Amino acid sequence: MATKPQKVKLSDSLISYAKSGKTDNSKFKEVESALVNKGDILYDTELKGFHIKRSGVSTISFRHYYRINGQRKNITLGTFPEITTAAARTLAKEKALEVANGKSPVDEKRGALVTHKLTLQSYLDHDYSIFMERAIRKDAYLAKIRGHFPELLNRPLDSIIKTDLVKWLQAQMVRYTKHEHGYSSDSVIGRYSALKSLFAHAVRNGVIDKSPFDKMERLEFHRDESTNKQIKRWYLTLDQQKAFLMSVDAYDEKLRAYNQKVRANGNAHLPDLENVAIAYHHKPMLLILYYMGMRSGDVIGLEWSHIIDTPFTCSITKVLEKTRRKIKTPYVLPMPVQVRDILRVWRKQQGNPNKGLVFPAKNGGRLSNSCLKSCWIWIVENSGLPSEYVPYTLRHNYISWLIMNGEHLKVVANLAGHKTTNMIELHYGHLASGHNNQAAQSFADLLNSDEQESINNKVS
Repeated sequence: MATKPQKVKLSDSLISYAKSGKTDNSKFKEVESALVNKGDILYDTELKGFHIKRSGVSTISFRHYYRINGQRKNITLGTFPEITTAAARTLAKEKALEVANGKSPVDEKRGALVTHKLTLQSYLDHDYSIFMERAIRKDAYLAKIRGHFPELLNRPLDSIIKTDLVKWLQAQMVRYTKHEHGYSSDSVIGRYSALKSLFAHAVRNGVIDKSPFDKMERLEFHRDESTNKQIKRWYLTLDQQKAFLMSVDAYDEKLRAYNQKVRANGNAHLPDLENVAIAYHHKPMLLILYYMGMRSGDVIGLEWSHIIDTPFTCSITKVLEKTRRKIKTPYVLPMPVQVRDILRVWRKQQGNPNKGLVFPAKNGGRLSNSCLKSCWIWIVENSGLPSEYVPYTLRHNYISWLIMNGEHLKVVANLAGHKTTNMIELHYGHLASGHNNQAAQSFADLLNSDEQESINNKVS
């Protein structure tokens, strides 16, 4: 028996409640099960055909369906909160009027797109570019499509089919097999995923009926590269970690000494760091990377509003940059005492700001992604760490030691900013094998324990 569609008077407050994932509002109890999963639909009681659909993890679209010549068609009106429920309902009424006059909004929209020769290039430059405005690395992301799909750019969007993708992928795999620079599995997957996301957006936007990626098989790469990638997830020994932290302090002292030397030579315009606890931003940034395992981009983009430091809680609460286009819910990352203390000192040195970037560039803007490059090279060499180590190694180290210390994988995933344990299990699960062996041995050792003698006495 088919499930009866859920209906309710749609409103901004209802949609905000659905997006939040909460279940504590009795007013919306009857529809709290709707819009939980991708594809869920909730219909409006005020206007026939008007409904909302969860089209992504945190994306809810306003849509309107109608029938013309016996066929049911859907048109997307916009996403919340880009447009309000009232505005979307008005648009739906306009579309309903067009249908009453014998017109099909979807067909007319597609016809207009064909007339204007909607190519991959034009869609990329306009609709998709606007959609990507929120992405921090928008230009680099769009450049992947422009630079690696030149033969498809002037093709109409709806003319690109699976065969085109297969040919492109075959050419990429040839270069991957030859170990050419820039054609690692990560690079190929990144380009493939970038174009796939664009087509998914075009489908949601009603520009095309289906994506050519729908029937593509999952990308597979050589097992030896997977093994190499696993090896590159290095972690530091305890002695290496001690050496690293000592070198972080040494680098800060090096900057302080250099500053004093330059000032002594007559460059008084430089800040006097003699009585300053921290010379520059490198030390607090590196300690956040080490003690919390955060990604460099999240630390570079950290704002004072993200720092929650009260007698009741101490955390960094922010939307993570890598997943911000899909997951707009802030992650709450507990802040250890070592990070809290150094941020308190840093904040005091900066004049106790309450807003703005925690680590701004000289012009007040965002630091470049390579802001830690020079200090990292010095610290790695000074501490005797392998030259292959990169700042991201600190994240691998953080996750690895949490697992080796016996923490539950769900806890590790939460601390690393992952919604599920899938990535942790795939890339770090092997580190838990020691605990599995220990557990198995502890069971076997029961036969030799004092408890076993007690059990035997009870049985007899």
